[in-house]
Amino acid sequence: MRVGVCEGSFREGYILRTFGLEREKLNYPRVYEWLGGIDIYFDSEEDWRRARQELGFYVYADDKKEMEEVVGELLRERGLKLAVAESCTGGLLSARLVNVPGSSQYFLGGFVVYSNELKTKLLSVEKELLQEHGAVSEEVCRAMCISALEETDADISIAITGIAGPSGATPTKPVGLTYIALSTDKEVIVERHVLKLGRNENRFLATQLALNLLRKFLLGVIR
Repeated sequence: MRVGVCEGSFREGYILRTFGLEREKLNYPRVYEWLGGIDIYFDSEEDWRRARQELGFYVYADDKKEMEEVVGELLRERGLKLAVAESCTGGLLSARLVNVPGSSQYFLGGFVVYSNELKTKLLSVEKELLQEHGAVSEEVCRAMCISALEETDADISIAITGIAGPSGATPTKPVGLTYIALSTDKEVIVERHVLKLGRNENRFLATQLALNLLRKFLLGVIR
């Protein structure tokens, strides 16, 4: 099962697959917006090359590759190993990573820690941290990410925790609130997002955001 776009959804011509752009700000004639980003199609190689330069790092693929394939190639080229820790996505990030043949070369595995009990038992997230900040917080996401790195001896780890919806919101934490962290032995990066779609759409978008964070980190776009 492919978690991303089906092969049949692609059109003919030159393609740029992008993430992080706003549809209304794009002035291209053939634009297809989907949950995982925006695909732009061109009839001529000249227009395709010009747009590729204009859009820069927003382009994650200039062919039909999915985000997990692109990230896998970057990890393999750099000889890096990845581990993940997932709460609200329930293993979806791991599933996308292992969609790619040969992913065992760079993907060590993941922790699905949906409950607070497993966050503590498997990732040693302190109960006091969970009580003080809640499972959906920058502090807990950071702790999950660091523990995933330490428990697996990976080079890079990714963690996701959030409120996928439709329930679970609090006065200070809306439905869709999601934290995504990336950790190495030198630094930890944590992003905060508020996703505004349905439950499973939010879960997929969280994995796309996580993969894109990893992609940008590996390309040196963020540090």
